[in-house]
Amino acid sequence: MGDRSRSDHTREPAAEAGDARTLRFTTGVARADAALRMVVARFEAAFPGRAQGYYVTGSYATGDALPTSDLDVTVVMRGALDVGARAAADWLAARCAADAPIELDIAVDDEASLLADGAHPSFTLGSQLVYSADGDDVRPRTPLPLLAEWTRDRMSTSYWRLVNLFGRLPVVRYPLAYPDADDEFYGYLRRPLRLPDGSEVVCTRDLIRATGWAATALLAWRAGVYVGSKRDCHLLYRQHIGDEWADLLTDIYECCARRWRYLIPAASEERARLRSICDATLGFENHFLLACREYLLTELRSGDPERQRAATHTLALLPYADDEIAAAMQATVNTSAT
Repeated sequence: MGDRSRSDHTREPAAEAGDARTLRFTTGVARADAALRMVVARFEAAFPGRAQGYYVTGSYATGDALPTSDLDVTVVMRGALDVGARAAADWLAARCAADAPIELDIAVDDEASLLADGAHPSFTLGSQLVYSADGDDVRPRTPLPLLAEWTRDRMSTSYWRLVNLFGRLPVVRYPLAYPDADDEFYGYLRRPLRLPDGSEVVCTRDLIRATGWAATALLAWRAGVYVGSKRDCHLLYRQHIGDEWADLLTDIYECCARRWRYLIPAASEERARLRSICDATLGFENHFLLACREYLLTELRSGDPERQRAATHTLALLPYADDEIAAAMQATVNTSAT
């Protein structure tokens, strides 16, 4: 029999609030647990027998969640998802995120992809199983991605974030400038954060993410290390790289995430500290950009068509204005044409 219609996949339970399923893991935070129960109830009703399990990743999984933390959930579907089923699952995930009493980020994966390609380290190394109808846990049989593939993903996505998170021009030039040199925090604090009362404020979350992802990329490339959680990133960076940027990464995590809880502090001395952190961030971004340049040149000159294609794709999406990269790109094109 073929797949059921979209309307079957996306129907919602009549009484999700009274869902009696016992969650294997709860966060201990009422609104986060309410969101988890909603996700489980809706997916179990819309995809009966299709969901392998529901997992929490991020700070709620590691016990570091703050009142301003978002809730990260991965829903793993059995077997392989075809295009229609994936679209329906993504649609339902978006509905859940819109209706949740907390900022909710849901990723939908399928077993076939996880077993073939590996899973994000935060899933394999730092998640909690929330619910599985038959008690099955896919994590013990899910590998990490190959280090080369993980490095490629972290380098390319971190490169993208340097530009797109902070509204920079879509042609990259070294050295980068501040996103907004006239702003108190140099343009790094733009992302809105929804508070528990429903109001929104500007927060430091993108600053934390951009620097943390760049550090994760450097750890993968320079040290061959996977990072499984946000709280481990600055510690692993200090342990395995330990350069002049280790203190900045620690300050960003300890102050922006832990002390100020992603919020902009009100006290003048703490605002000055945050401004100093944002000031120093530009140096780390340019440090990463030079490393990214070196990485892209290495890939373009590797002689491996797959590595060359990946680097060319990254640069096609976000060109790097650099004569040496342009020459390496042209050499790659010339080699492919012969």
